[in-house]
Amino acid sequence: MLLLATTSSKLQVVTGSAIANTVMHASWVDNNNSAITPGALHATTASAVTTDLVAAPGASTQRNVGMVVVRNTHASSSNTITIQVTDGTIVVPIWSGVLGPGQYVTMNEFGVISVFLSNGMPLGPVAAGKLENWSVAAQGAGFASDTYLTGSNILIPNSLPKVGTKYRCKFSVSKTAAGTATPILQIRIGTAGTTADTSRCSFTFGAGTAVADVGMFELIGVFRTVGSGTSAVLQGYCGLTNLASTGLASTVKGVQTTSGGFDSTVANSIIGVSVNGGTSAAWTVQLVEAELSGL
Repeated sequence: MLLLATTSSKLQVVTGSAIANTVMHASWVDNNNSAITPGALHATTASAVTTDLVAAPGASTQRNVGMVVVRNTHASSSNTITIQVTDGTIVVPIWSGVLGPGQYVTMNEFGVISVFLSNGMPLGPVAAGKLENWSVAAQGAGFASDTYLTGSNILIPNSLPKVGTKYRCKFSVSKTAAGTATPILQIRIGTAGTTADTSRCSFTFGAGTAVADVGMFELIGVFRTVGSGTSAVLQGYCGLTNLASTGLASTVKGVQTTSGGFDSTVANSIIGVSVNGGTSAAWTVQLVEAELSGL
């Protein structure tokens, strides 16, 4: 059971993206000196926000949470969801993961957590220590300027990452003959989930050429150190595999870089990728998959 036993204990749901709508339900039973009172709450949000789904009980009351349901009702966008409990000081994540369109997560009275597809079929066990996200629609043609890659964003659970945590993002891209600039990819970490987030690792490839091409970029970032202030360091690598010897990039096909020091303890931080194909680029991204492992 999940028991809220103090007047500052509550259960919260954190939505990582401002998309419409995340709907939630919780039910519970209060015990106040053997007086039993049931309760329930429905909530919805279209914001990146922390929602108090089950409020703290009153004095001399123990609140036993029986069922929690959180569903992403958006037709095409994924959302990173965290279910957590707090005593007003310490926050303890119970579950964190990405819900695709129509997917939902449940927690029953025994604390068993299950994730379901939009058709109600169980998604299956979530790999321990790993969060995932992905794209569900084509992006582009575009990327002539720095653009945040949909499906690359993952909400980092509070109190994480740790040394050895790895972020990995792969995406396929096709280009027309237009665009001969220098592609620049960046791993960004911040609380916005947009290009407003700070670039921690930047990867500059060789200039493209006026040749149509198809390729796959893979970015990897490993936390060498973590901590507040400037303690955290991210080691990054990005590689390109493409059909043509030119096209997307004519020379450099692998780039490694080490970030400067930064604060990895900021709550509700999001890690993701931005892509800049350069002036006149007409890139189309068909597939994005991202994961954060070693949590």
